[in-house]
Amino acid sequence: MIVGIKGHLVRWNVESSVAWIESAGLSYEVFIPAFAQAWIAENNIDEELNLFTYYHVTERQPTPLLIGFPSFAEREFFRKIIDVPDFGPVKAVRALTFPINEIAQWIESGDHQALRQLPGVGERLSQTLIANLQGKLVEEAQIHTQERVDIPNALITNQLVEDAVEALRTLQYSHRESEQLVMSAVRSGTELNNLEELLVYILENQAPA
Repeated sequence: MIVGIKGHLVRWNVESSVAWIESAGLSYEVFIPAFAQAWIAENNIDEELNLFTYYHVTERQPTPLLIGFPSFAEREFFRKIIDVPDFGPVKAVRALTFPINEIAQWIESGDHQALRQLPGVGERLSQTLIANLQGKLVEEAQIHTQERVDIPNALITNQLVEDAVEALRTLQYSHRESEQLVMSAVRSGTELNNLEELLVYILENQAPA
């Protein structure tokens, strides 16, 4: 069982969701779930990565699949969700287009409509996901997506990020919009030293269309 890879990114194909990771003279073909594509795309070719991986091979699917994740929590979430009937690893790689905490919250709250935003998930499969996983994703639902984000500016702390998200929510942005706007500003490389500077930058440059 391959549970992790530390190696260099040598190729990334967004259309197939496949990354090639070279480690100890070997190159591994690693499938990256949709929710982690932005993360891996931010890494340069030849940059060293640490990936948590899930190795999948069955009698019905004898061709091995190696699936990579930025964090252990995301790997464990993936393991739980692919145990749901009709929601195998290939479908999961492409369907999980939202952060895992949001998907977990939808399942825990029984939100069929939100789950149907996932590619390939209709009414019946949304019901199946809820029936099989409700009550089992409490920890995942409480994960903050920014916990695994490398923040380039040391002055921008996790607390500052959380404060900015809450401030945007008071301005009627959704939680998801707020997180996206804040993290986009953080990754911009602009010197933002406090909450006021961060919010001003977001409102002037990052407001959604």
